[in-house]
Amino acid sequence: MLQIGLIGTGYWGPNLAKSFELTGKAEVRWLCDLDSRRLEQLSQKYPHAHATSELSKLLGAKDLDAVAISTPAGTHYEIARQALEANKHLLVEKPITLNSKEALQLIRVAEKRELILMVGHVFEYNFTIRALKKLMDSGELGEIHYLNFERTNLGPVRTDVNALWDLASHDISIMCYLLDGAPKDVTARGQAFLNADVEDTVFATFTFLKDIIAQVSASWLNPRKVRQITAVGSKKMAIWNDLDLQRPIQIYDKRVEEPAEIPDTFDGYKTAVVDGGVYIPHIDQNQPLLAECEHFIECVARGERPQSDGYSGLRVVQALEAATASMKNQSKITLIKAEPGDDHKPRVSMKDKQRLDHFVDVVHANLSAEHTRWRDSGSKTAGARAK
Repeated sequence: MLQIGLIGTGYWGPNLAKSFELTGKAEVRWLCDLDSRRLEQLSQKYPHAHATSELSKLLGAKDLDAVAISTPAGTHYEIARQALEANKHLLVEKPITLNSKEALQLIRVAEKRELILMVGHVFEYNFTIRALKKLMDSGELGEIHYLNFERTNLGPVRTDVNALWDLASHDISIMCYLLDGAPKDVTARGQAFLNADVEDTVFATFTFLKDIIAQVSASWLNPRKVRQITAVGSKKMAIWNDLDLQRPIQIYDKRVEEPAEIPDTFDGYKTAVVDGGVYIPHIDQNQPLLAECEHFIECVARGERPQSDGYSGLRVVQALEAATASMKNQSKITLIKAEPGDDHKPRVSMKDKQRLDHFVDVVHANLSAEHTRWRDSGSKTAGARAK
């Protein structure tokens, strides 16, 4: 049973505590927060845990194996550094730090002490995101042209970090996961409407290898709550919707095919657009945070490198830094530095692999059947016209 210490009992901390204990493989033994009211509230749910406002007491506990940090982003580096120097395995919420220099320092300390350093990029553990990645990797969508990310809502408004660092950090993590690497460059623009120098709305365009582009729209000043990804390929297109629990992925059998000759009429243009309809596959969903906590526990037990390790957190911070620089420099295209060790590929459990393989097989079979029916229907219509 892994003994966990939780630092930060505010908005996200209680979710971490609950998820760790739900695994049945970990126990929350220490709680730490400067806010005595929040600390008292959470300690009532975990009477077996020691509660303290002093970080040194938690880190000095001999029976503590690991620490989870869920505090304001600006405090991550110092708390994380102290935790690693106290020889505690570490799960730190995103972003790992507010600059890449500090992120790299944490990686070096963890490597030197042979400790697990993992970043809470929770969407990488969402099974529907994994299904979207499997769909893209299988070639079912064809060659990927671009990805479009939308993450908007009315609030909660932050004053410590802007919409880029708070909201778009999720999408940068996801796009790096989906495309197996870090972006090459970025151009970004943001605007502060509510608090000076804290952008409430941000638009950023990242370029990856093979010139795949990923566009992000992030804002907490929007009337609609949206968490959506559109993946456009040469054969098909797909939409992932985090808010649609019944239909999280919709696959559009749509594309534009180049005609043998350039059409000179609108009707001629329409013949180049293929519309095979929409297919909505069934997907077994999971609890992403629970899966993240289970993965952390497994990595500590086996001494294995996490999927969202320190380098994963670093590449997100480097992308955020470059986007910030672009916003401050009239949206100039800004190169993104890549560190050695950033070639880490996602790991998938055998159980998830089997489920994902089955998902893609079912999708392919259904779309192939639909394509055959669509083609036969078209042939009969053409034959009737000929008569």
